[in-house]
Amino acid sequence: MVPIRSYASCRMPTAAILSIGDELVLGQIPERNGGWLSAELLKLGLMASEHRTVADDRQAICAALKELASRAALVVVTGGLGPTDDDLTREALADALGTELEEDARALQDLIDLYRRRARPMPAMNRKQALRPTQSECIQNPHGTAPGIAARIGDAEVFLLPGPPNEMRPMFHDVVAPAVLGITARAGGLQIATASVHSCGLPESAAAELIRSLMERGGNPVVGTTASGAIVTARIRAMGSAATDGSLERTVQEVERAWAPYSFGRDGLTLPSALGEALLREHAMLAVAESCSGGGVGAFVTSVPGASRWFAGGLITYSNELKRELCGVPSALLERHGAVSEEVARALAQGAAERCRCRFGLSITGIAGPDGGSADKPVGLVWVGLCDRGGGDRGLVTKARSFQLLGDRDTVRERIARVSLQWVRLAALGMGDAPLLWERPTQGARA
Repeated sequence: MVPIRSYASCRMPTAAILSIGDELVLGQIPERNGGWLSAELLKLGLMASEHRTVADDRQAICAALKELASRAALVVVTGGLGPTDDDLTREALADALGTELEEDARALQDLIDLYRRRARPMPAMNRKQALRPTQSECIQNPHGTAPGIAARIGDAEVFLLPGPPNEMRPMFHDVVAPAVLGITARAGGLQIATASVHSCGLPESAAAELIRSLMERGGNPVVGTTASGAIVTARIRAMGSAATDGSLERTVQEVERAWAPYSFGRDGLTLPSALGEALLREHAMLAVAESCSGGGVGAFVTSVPGASRWFAGGLITYSNELKRELCGVPSALLERHGAVSEEVARALAQGAAERCRCRFGLSITGIAGPDGGSADKPVGLVWVGLCDRGGGDRGLVTKARSFQLLGDRDTVRERIARVSLQWVRLAALGMGDAPLLWERPTQGARA
C-alpha cells in the first residue's frame, strides 16, 4: 500500500459544512444535510474536513463563516434563508464580507412569479428573501421561495443553500457541483474513491480485529469501521493512484473474506435486499410470525421493491390467543413454557411456514421492555424461531435461538429484527449454524 503521507505535499483542498438553526442545536430535529453533502462532495473528489452546527445567531454564524473559510476551499451552508426575523444567514454573510445587503431584482421577480403561479399574494415578509450581500450572487430556487447565495470569502467559495432537502439538493447539483469540479481540477484532479462493506451478526470489536491489518493508520486505502444497531460497516477510502489501480477493490474483497459469512453487501445494498437475493437463488419464500417485534421484520422486508417474489407475508401474533388461532401453537406449550420460550418460538415459526405455504418461517417472541421481565426471563430476552420445510430429502427442521439484548424498547425490537433476518439469510446459504451477536447458548435442531 502507498503511504498516505506521500500525498501531503499536494495540499488537498477540503470543504466545510455549516448547518444553521436553533432547532438543530437544541436537538428538536436531526441534522441530516451534512451527511448527504459530505457523501456528494466525496463523489466529486473533495473531502469534507468539518461539520459544524450553530444557532440562529448572527454573530455566531459570521464567526463560523470566517473561520471555516480561512482553512477550506469550499464552505457549504444550509438553513437560515427563510423570510422570518430569526433567519439571519444572509445578514451574517454580509457581516463576514464587510458589506451591506441589497435587493436582487431577479430574485424578487422570481418570488413574485412564484406566488402568482400559486394564485396567492406574496406576503410582505417574503421580500426579505430577495436580499443578498453586495459582493454576492443569488442562486435561483425553482423548488421553493428561498434563493441561494454564492460568494467568496478570501480564497474560499461559499454557498448558502436552503435547509429543506427538496430545495437544497437540486441547487447543490446545479450550482455547487460544477464549482467543486473546478476546485479539484485546479488542485491537480486528485482522485478519491470510496466503498463500504456491511456485516450483521459480529460485534464491532470482533469485526475490527478480523481486519486489523487493513486499519493501520497511514494506509492507502484507508479503512475504518462504524456500528449502527446490529450492522457493522467497513468504510474504505482510496486516494490518488490507489483509487484507480485496483487497490480499492482488492481491499473490499479482503474485508468480505475476513467477515464471511457475516458480510452481506456493499455500498447501498441493505440486509433485507441481501436476504431477498439469497432466497431468490433458492427459489424460496419466507413468512414471519412476530410478537414483541410487532411487525418490524415485515416493515424491513417490504422496504425492498419486489419483495413479493420472496416474502409471502406475516402474522402479528401479539396475544396468546392469536398464537393459537393463527399459528396453531398448542395451548399446552403456552401454559407449560410461556410465550417467551424455545418451544413456542419453534411452534410459531413452523406455523408461519406451514400456514403461509413457505419454505422458511421466522418467529420472534420476547420481552422488549421496559416492563414484564423476571429473574428467569429478564427484559431484553428474545427467542427467535426458524423453520425450514426444506427441499429434496431434507424434510422439516425447526430451530430456536435465544438472545439477550440491552437498550430501550425500540432498540431491542430493531436489533432483533435485523439479527433475525441475517439468520434466515445464513440458513438460505447453508450456514444457519453460524453464531450471532447477542446470542445466548442455543438448543440445536430438532426434526
